[in-house]
Amino acid sequence: KKSIGQKIVDELKHYYHGFRLLWIDTKIAARMLWRILHGNTLSRRERRQFLRICADLFRLVPFLVFLVVPFMEFLLPVALKLFPNMLPSTFETKSKKEERLKKELRVKLELAKFLQDTIEEMALKNKAAKG
Repeated sequence: KKSIGQKIVDELKHYYHGFRLLWIDTKIAARMLWRILHGNTLSRRERRQFLRICADLFRLVPFLVFLVVPFMEFLLPVALKLFPNMLPSTFETKSKKEERLKKELRVKLELAKFLQDTIEEMALKNKAAKG
């Protein structure tokens, strides 16, 4: 087991790396915005990355309140339990990312099953109408 001091150091490293990645992403988004403003178009991958970075920056605004207000950072774990998507994507741990991907996959499979069942029903109705 990790000691409390080691847990604190790990959390500080996690947030340091999260802010560092967010800064790098922000610089990339600024370059993309410059390209857009000068009439260039973005590829599909660049557009998705740009939208993700912009969403991360908007998520950062409520997060900054916890950093600016004194002693409010102690309520951050409570806020994250209530609003799990409040943190930008650069602050995601591997386990949270895997959990989110599994959840998305489950939703996609359910949607595919629903669409498949709907198509089968439509095919049976058309067959009955023609037959």
